[in-house]
Amino acid sequence: MRKQALRLQLKSRLSAPMPAGRHGGLLMARRGSGLLDGLIALAILAFGMLAMTRFQGRMVAQTTEAQTRQVATQFSSELLATVLVDTPNAACYTLPQAGACTNDAAKARATDWAARVAAALPGTVGSTATLDAATGRMTVLVSWTGKDSGDARRLETVTDVR
Repeated sequence: MRKQALRLQLKSRLSAPMPAGRHGGLLMARRGSGLLDGLIALAILAFGMLAMTRFQGRMVAQTTEAQTRQVATQFSSELLATVLVDTPNAACYTLPQAGACTNDAAKARATDWAARVAAALPGTVGSTATLDAATGRMTVLVSWTGKDSGDARRLETVTDVR
């Protein structure tokens, strides 16, 4: 009799519905939503990392552009400073050579300067220096092509060399 009572009790427990919190469908839904939350978090992290990578690339390109502008400014200032030190031969520092120049060393310095500018700047480089004899103003124009963008860049510097 006791055995039969235990069998009936065991049979009723097996056929009874399981509580939702133990092994039922609710627990399975919770497990699935956790996995889904993890995947969504991973997708958000991936997009964030992609944005950071693009931002870093732009910063590197802008830094390179700023360095190129600085190099062009230094070369322009160098030629103008040379002309200011050697004002009697200011016409010798024009590029392309214009006017009468009797100082071969000044011509050589101007030619050397133009070669160094062409070697230091990226892309197609052009450098001109003009002297307005009436006003005594020397204008140095350096142009180049941007390294990453391919856009034309230009720096113009003017000073009085009288």
